Amino acid sequence: MKTFDTQLAMSIVSHSTGGFSYDTLARALISMDKSENSTKLLESCRAFCLSLEEQGILRRCHKCTNSQDEYFEYVAH
Repeated sequence: MKTFDTQLAMSIVSHSTGGFSYDTLARALISMDKSENSTKLLESCRAFCLSLEEQGILRRCHKCTNSQDEYFEYVAH
């Protein structure tokens, strides 16, 4: 099993515009590496986004509250 590539995930997050969900992040990572276990990757992406939210790097996208998915926005520093 591969480890979660936080550097690649952070690169994707920091170049995002607008809101995104953690499953969108997982799809982007899967498209770059087809060998990754998609279920495990989805869980890792959710944990990664929640961790970044706690650190103030991401914030919940309040414009996307009508969706069942959790959407985040990158906070540029």
